[in-house]
Amino acid sequence: MRYNRQESLRYTFQDPPSTLFKIIQIDEQPVKTSNGSGFILNLSPSGMLLSTGLKLPFQKNIQLLLNTTLSNKPVEWKAEVVWGKEIGTTYQYGLTLLDDHQEEIIHTLKQYNANQDFK
Repeated sequence: MRYNRQESLRYTFQDPPSTLFKIIQIDEQPVKTSNGSGFILNLSPSGMLLSTGLKLPFQKNIQLLLNTTLSNKPVEWKAEVVWGKEIGTTYQYGLTLLDDHQEEIIHTLKQYNANQDFK
């Protein structure tokens, strides 16, 4: 799967929501890891940009399970790491969502944006 940076709907958070994630698969092998933490810098219907202090072996096929809360709604998404880079003391990873969450994400982002207007 290709990471589409030019996707028309990409929401960049001014105050990035925190997320907990764990690695659930590396190169087709299921794994169980403890939770890591990070922030979702931007979100689109098919992917996101994750920032974390953890270095992941992004050269391998890695799948994550992410848990966060947006607009007071807990969400859980499976994603695959497409690319990664080191930024100072943190790492940023481009993720593509593995399941179809397009309608859910569009609805959630509309709610999130409306809530931000009242802050």
